[in-house]
Amino acid sequence: MKAKLQLIGLWALQILLAFVFAHVGRSKLFTGRSGWDAAFRQWGYPDHFYLLIGALEGLGGLLLLLPQTAFYGATLLCTVMAGAVIHHLLRGEMRAFSPGVLLLLAGVVLYARRPAFLRRRAGSATKAA
Repeated sequence: MKAKLQLIGLWALQILLAFVFAHVGRSKLFTGRSGWDAAFRQWGYPDHFYLLIGALEGLGGLLLLLPQTAFYGATLLCTVMAGAVIHHLLRGEMRAFSPGVLLLLAGVVLYARRPAFLRRRAGSATKAA
């Protein structure tokens, strides 16, 4: 019963993150002058870099929806969110909190959906110690 509840919770988290990242990615890609272009320009990034970030966020969100690709989606999203956290911390911005929470949640999915070969390796390292 506990395993079933954990699986339901994991799926709920994946669907929530997929929705969030699909929404944020869409806002960067398809809403014209949403403010992202000006923000990324102000931060010193190249023109249209926000489109790449939006595409990566959208793709990561979509990958979370299939068990076979959820690990890769979570890996992609953790990478993007780690970059966002580092960026905002280096600039002294309080905006680091939101990507930090998303990084943490994507990290839960990353750990829970890790491939079997990583589970075996982690288990054998624990037994050896």
